[in-house]
Amino acid sequence: MGDWRSVLDAIRAARDRGDLGAGLDLRKYWRGAAFLGCRGESEPIARAKAFASVLENIPLHFYNGEAVCGSRLGFRSRDLPAGTGRREFDEAVAADGARGQRDFLAGFDHTLPDYPTLLRIGIDGYIERARRSILERTGRKEREFLESAIVCLEAFKTFVRRHSEKARRLGDRDLAACLDAVAGPPPGTFRQAIQLVWLTHMAFVSEGRYAMALGRFDQYMLPFYRGDLAAGRLTREGALDLICHLWVRMEELGEVTNICIGGFTPDGRDATNELSCLCLEATARVRSPHTNLSARFHDGSPPEFHRACFDVIKTGIGFPAIFNDHVLIEGLTGIGVPAEISRDYCMVGCIETMLPGRQAAWSDSRFNAPRSLLKAMEDLRGVSAPDWERLAARFREVLAADISAHAAAINGHIARFPPDRFPDPFLSALTRDCIARAKDINAGGAEFPRFHGIAVMGLATTADSLAAVRRLVFDERRVAYGELMEALGSDFEGREPLRQTLLNRAPKYGNDDPYVDGLAADVVAWTSDECLKHRTPDGGRFVPLMAANISNIAAGRETGATPDGRRKGTPLSDAASPFFGRDMKGPTAFLRSVAAPDYRRVVGGTVINMKFEPEFFGGEAGAKCFAALTNFFVRHRIPELQFNFTGNETLLAARREPEKYRNLVVRVSGFSAYFTSLGPEVQDDIIRRRAHG
Repeated sequence: MGDWRSVLDAIRAARDRGDLGAGLDLRKYWRGAAFLGCRGESEPIARAKAFASVLENIPLHFYNGEAVCGSRLGFRSRDLPAGTGRREFDEAVAADGARGQRDFLAGFDHTLPDYPTLLRIGIDGYIERARRSILERTGRKEREFLESAIVCLEAFKTFVRRHSEKARRLGDRDLAACLDAVAGPPPGTFRQAIQLVWLTHMAFVSEGRYAMALGRFDQYMLPFYRGDLAAGRLTREGALDLICHLWVRMEELGEVTNICIGGFTPDGRDATNELSCLCLEATARVRSPHTNLSARFHDGSPPEFHRACFDVIKTGIGFPAIFNDHVLIEGLTGIGVPAEISRDYCMVGCIETMLPGRQAAWSDSRFNAPRSLLKAMEDLRGVSAPDWERLAARFREVLAADISAHAAAINGHIARFPPDRFPDPFLSALTRDCIARAKDINAGGAEFPRFHGIAVMGLATTADSLAAVRRLVFDERRVAYGELMEALGSDFEGREPLRQTLLNRAPKYGNDDPYVDGLAADVVAWTSDECLKHRTPDGGRFVPLMAANISNIAAGRETGATPDGRRKGTPLSDAASPFFGRDMKGPTAFLRSVAAPDYRRVVGGTVINMKFEPEFFGGEAGAKCFAALTNFFVRHRIPELQFNFTGNETLLAARREPEKYRNLVVRVSGFSAYFTSLGPEVQDDIIRRRAHG
């Protein structure tokens, strides 16, 4: 069937040489050439023909020994297309740029199609649906949309056939037969289903999309796995080998690719199955930072699933992140998503919540909560006798105004991309119910409207700051309000004793102290309430997140000194985690603190990072200890946890000798990465997290 290890070695060698992603972007050329050749066509048809031009002309790359094909190496080249001069190439690229396309904020990537239906009816099934729908339509726009969908689907068939023809020319009849089987009809075997999913993924990458997800892989692939086992076509080890081949493809792609396992079925049963564990095993074997595995837990998740997740997490790869179904499902039903569909959620990008194949693409933006607090504190500076109640009320008012202004700015950006000028025919074709409604995904075709996430940054910075002001200024009268404001304005210059008082005499989030944990819960509630008040111009809604990716570093640069003792310009706290190093009382206290907020309204997702010394969970006793942790996580409705099991000695050694640690993977914030590929500031962020040991 092929050797995934040799393919992985070839990919990593190409990465080390700098070959991945190098050269001219041929996708832009072929799109632009199509645009130049179809002047006067309607916008949906023009964009569909541009999509087809890429899939029909882009060079295809194969590796020796691969059992699943579909490479990004053909998307770029150091050479011009055959018979093309530089001026012609530049004119086509300019035409593509002039046409423009949606960007992340307007809803373009960080999504996925309806894979279960694609695997059930195949490409031809979608074409037949579109042809039936077009017979029922008389409106010009509806017919143009459906025609554009058919153009895209036929082009996708051609893309699959091109791979088949090349595999046959290379002498790989087995791979060619697998491709032939899905070049139109639905797949009939596990391998065929994997191949169709991956080429669909690569078709989206051909459009320039990033961080596309695979969704609930262990659910939609399960019938093929069980069918092959029953028919004697496949063994468990053979299935694991095929999944490893697929994971290797993600390593070459080099992007965050979210894969969801476990959780509930739509009808409320435990969804954990044999493929859930095979996905975990493949992740441990391949050790790619790009297979962003997300494990859904609930009260009925079997002990074997808890253990299987631990066995992978303890390797240090940072996968899987774990998610609490009870939090997210209740949040989705709370905003009107039916329970059976809420139970079928997955994640896209890092940790973002998505209704797979049912809604327009995810987008998000960052909101700096500590800056709003500093504005509120400045507003009270002239008040003769400020008190805690007045500060808390003013902070809520500033949060409301700032989040409203933030939403308005995002809506202004979305409005620049109207669906009639920026249609999305291929994604629409594979999204419920665009074909049935004869509408683009961004024009009301999708079953559910978009989510735009407002990622609230600096939860612990904000909570610790509020606790310091409340305790030291208003409760104990240890620090005068005016003195504190002057110290913040000067970045504590000449006031180090005051800064040490703020750092050491006020409670800090992450230590099971209700005084500060309650304030963190207030911040989560206040920001969530404000985010959920707003809607997007295309009928979608804003949803809150408690996350930052690595934007807490940049956000800190634009934020003045804060009352928790943090200096001006230094990073804010990481996502919804305690501030670096301030969680002093161990992992149980950490967990009790992060369980304090009610995250059910944080529909978009949450990131909470934990770090352990490698020996902390050693042996069988360690496995039982970790199971106690994950059960606590589920029972106390903590929304998400992710783990680093790499000690600082290793991280510091990797800094000193990066060439020896090129394949060292760490969890960053919502994603994993090769440690040596990260910038120094991000490496610092990871190193200074408290490692429980």
